Amino acid sequence: MVARSDNTEVRKIQFTGRSTYIISLPKKWMEEMHLKAGDAVNIVREANNSLSIIPHTEGISNIVNEATVLVLYADGGDSLKRKIISVYLAGYKLIHLKSNTGRIKPAQRDAVREVVRRNLVGTEIITDSSDMITIQVLITLPELSVNTAVRRMFLIASSMHKDAMYSLTELNYELAKEVIKSDDEVDRFSLYILRNLVIAAQNERILREIGLKSPADCLSYRVTVKSIERVADHSFGIAEKCLKAQEKISTDVYQKMEKMSNLSLATLNDAVEAFLRRDYVMADSVVDKAKSIHSFENDIILLLNSEDKTIIHESVKTNIKLILEDIRRIAEHASDIAEAAMNQTIDEVITIEKRPIIYSK
Repeated sequence: MVARSDNTEVRKIQFTGRSTYIISLPKKWMEEMHLKAGDAVNIVREANNSLSIIPHTEGISNIVNEATVLVLYADGGDSLKRKIISVYLAGYKLIHLKSNTGRIKPAQRDAVREVVRRNLVGTEIITDSSDMITIQVLITLPELSVNTAVRRMFLIASSMHKDAMYSLTELNYELAKEVIKSDDEVDRFSLYILRNLVIAAQNERILREIGLKSPADCLSYRVTVKSIERVADHSFGIAEKCLKAQEKISTDVYQKMEKMSNLSLATLNDAVEAFLRRDYVMADSVVDKAKSIHSFENDIILLLNSEDKTIIHESVKTNIKLILEDIRRIAEHASDIAEAAMNQTIDEVITIEKRPIIYSK
């Protein structure tokens, strides 16, 4: 055996009996996995023809994937939330929050409860004492595939946009507030998917369990998830502008805005479908469709600039232009998703030509 690095060793294959090939396992790994002679392991052939040796669950049941985060006295609520989210995204199943002073402040405790309730899918607080809080991730990876979570994110984000636009017609402030509340649900799915991608990028078996084909897919899914999250943010922004509006948008202007909005949503829908179906041709058409959104925006701005100030107040015009920017950005994020779809399916449209090798004299 020749050691090459801390994580890589070269071991010789041995032949025993008439048809059996064997290889010895590193002692350090056996001890870390709490394995002994006679224990069973699974041998999985990966897509790249490598072999993975995976201990049975019962063989590693006493191993806990946990992390301890020190809660400083000076940590504010937002800072503590960011710490928890970072550890959650890293893939840990148990997160211990331990005070460096012996007592977690009430404001810090409230922040922990809020981030668990609002942002982290499948988590519960299982220990809550004066100096330590323990969060456990209860959901297991195969329970919710990445594609299912992405589709759920898209449905919530597109519904938010529709409701935000509708709230503008009658200045429905209650509906606008509901749109703002829905943003938390999109963020929850976003963090859940990003956590799974981090774990899957390190383990090809888990990669397949959550529905991905290769580690390279993780980058495309990250782009898609962040783009859908930004769509929800723009819908949130439209709803906020509705809450600040004091007068309705004129019918002729709103009708043009509605057409622009429908085009953005149609583009987003096609982009997500192309991504989930791994359809290169469909994704390519989405990029062209997204570019046409600029002409709608320009037409509406020309209409606004031609209107008399006595008909449309200048502050209303400014608000409408900001809303148009939100609508346009949704189409641009759809284009980003389509490009991610093309990047992960490019191998399916490439034709490799085999040509004879000509040797020159």
